[in-house]
Amino acid sequence: MKTILQRKQSGSSLVIVLTVLTTLMVVVAVAAEYTMVVNRHVQRSNTEQTAVNVADNCLEIMFSHWRAICSASGTAAVTPQNTQQFASIPLPTATQLNLPNVTVKRGTSRDPANDEYDPNFIVSNYKVVAVNAQWKQLASATATPEPMLGQLAAAVVASNLPTTSLVYNYIASADVTLPALGPAGSRTLVARVQRVFQKQQLSPWNFAIFYADPLEIHPGPQFTVTGWVHTNSDLYTGHNTLTFADKVTYAADWFVDFMPGETSHSGETPTAPNYLADLPPARDQALQPFGLDSTSIFNTTDPNPNNDSYRELIEAPSAASADPLSSARYWNQAGIIIEVSDNPSSTSPGYDGVNGHDLVKFYTVNPATGVTTQISSSSSGASLALYNMFNASGVVTTNQTIQDNREAASIKLTSLDISKLETNATTNTPTWTQSAANFNGIVYAYHKNNTTSTRRGIRLKGGKTIPSTGLTVASANPVYIQGDFNVGPGTVPSNSTLANDPLTPQSSGYTRAPTSILADAVNILSNNWSDSNAQSGDPLSSRMATNTTVNTAVIAGIVPSSPVGGDGTYSGGAENFPRFLEIWGSDNTLTYYGSMIQLWKSAQSIGKWGSANVYDPPKRQWYFDTNFKTKPPPGSLMLYSYIKGKWTLL
Repeated sequence: MKTILQRKQSGSSLVIVLTVLTTLMVVVAVAAEYTMVVNRHVQRSNTEQTAVNVADNCLEIMFSHWRAICSASGTAAVTPQNTQQFASIPLPTATQLNLPNVTVKRGTSRDPANDEYDPNFIVSNYKVVAVNAQWKQLASATATPEPMLGQLAAAVVASNLPTTSLVYNYIASADVTLPALGPAGSRTLVARVQRVFQKQQLSPWNFAIFYADPLEIHPGPQFTVTGWVHTNSDLYTGHNTLTFADKVTYAADWFVDFMPGETSHSGETPTAPNYLADLPPARDQALQPFGLDSTSIFNTTDPNPNNDSYRELIEAPSAASADPLSSARYWNQAGIIIEVSDNPSSTSPGYDGVNGHDLVKFYTVNPATGVTTQISSSSSGASLALYNMFNASGVVTTNQTIQDNREAASIKLTSLDISKLETNATTNTPTWTQSAANFNGIVYAYHKNNTTSTRRGIRLKGGKTIPSTGLTVASANPVYIQGDFNVGPGTVPSNSTLANDPLTPQSSGYTRAPTSILADAVNILSNNWSDSNAQSGDPLSSRMATNTTVNTAVIAGIVPSSPVGGDGTYSGGAENFPRFLEIWGSDNTLTYYGSMIQLWKSAQSIGKWGSANVYDPPKRQWYFDTNFKTKPPPGSLMLYSYIKGKWTLL
């Protein structure tokens, strides 16, 4: 009995061992299969991610070329590109995509919904197409893309494209095919990717302050900036007396500090500005005036004198070479050009009849070529009306001299009296005197003989009223605005009233006209200014300012802060962007409604901020003029940005 029992136990043990081994084999097989499945999924996932990355790389390459085509010239910046213009975008190379043996097939359909996938190519459906506001195909490959306007009506754009903020849409696509796991590579994986490219056209007059160069804002008294603020470079803010009441952006970096190199704020502890809790200053892309990238279009070493800097905006073109900025230059846009020049003879009468005084000539201009045609009393039609309008008695006055202590120089001014150009200048509805002149509201005025030793400038007087169609004055010289500007006739509200109601910086019944001043530098002279108290040797105390209101956009230059190792001077900051030559004091206010744009460094008014006997600052009551958002001043000047929009994996 005992022996039989042992045999039964031995047989049972063998069965148990076999069962366990079988179970283990099944577990191992299941684990191996699971591992293989997981491995396949991981490899497939990795391949899918690689395909998406390659497709994204294709989109980046297309974006770079698309942007270059969009900003190729001044004309390109204003005229939106069509699908055909992107038909020759270079195909990506194996090196660019980090793949061996890359084959690429370009898409030819203008319809972004037409996926031209071809499994025989690693990259197919490679294309950029222009689309309408709903991202649908256009009528043809040469059709102009339809702008996306937001709340604006299409009718607004039809006649006013260069001055309207809008967006043009383009769709880029790439299908990438890569081998996946399968018998002899028979299986493939496809990533089909699209991205919206947006060319944004934005008026600079949407900004309270816009700087192409580093922006410093260091006010002493309390200073609130209403409206957007942007710099294409660094932002420096060092005082908690500064408050931003709207969006603030910078393209490089933001420093709660003072710019290295300037010593005007030595010993001060920088403090952060105030801003909305949910809207701190933030980094954003640079915005390109004219739509042109300054690093690619401007060149101060080549023989072309027409592409030195954004200051070309206010300069006369040179006939010596091609002009890539003809569509943006205010010389070309002007309704009239007023040229003032030195009289070569001390015994010959000048424009005002006084021997030796300056000469004045009037011109119209071909906007496409910049070529001028002199107009005179012998002209006819609209040219004669335009000449009579600006040649009328008292409109242009030459040979007026003031001492500009910031420049440490005597400045010979030519004054333009705007009130003499108007009928009904004493009412709320002024009009231009010569309707037959077809004046477009843009004046280019300059003295051609400014040098470092013979300083020249343009002065605007009598500008209390401006016709509702607006006025733009551009000059390569410094411009001096004297007295209330664009405030309406009669009595302007007192500054104490304005302090209680800052939304009405004009007389009752008057609507602020859209105006802009473009110059090497802009100086504001108060209502109390007198040339007789501004001569060489006159003390600063003889120039006492009174309350003054100026309603206009300003584009001008600055004298930058000293670099490290320099003399330590401060630019004056945005708080001193308009320059002053009087004692204002804490009781006298400069009320300003407008938009301040800095695109260049001053070339003529190069006196540094901080010199003695120049001015005492006004009480600053400054506001962004929201009217500019819907009614910009005469003339075309746009900022462009190139945005990568919605991304889609189909």
